[in-house]
Amino acid sequence: MAFRRSVPQEDLAETMTPEQVARHTTTYQASRGGHFPAEERPVPGTPQERPRQN
Repeated sequence: MAFRRSVPQEDLAETMTPEQVARHTTTYQASRGGHFPAEERPVPGTPQERPRQN
């Protein structure tokens, strides 16, 4: 029986496209008990779209 060689996380991250990185991004939420998919956050400095009031 042969031992498996583990691949360093840095090597795996280098081969991922930016879309794959964004899809697999997680945040730790202690109240929920672990890592969960990250919510989309606004980028600082971009204006927010507001509905027009007539």
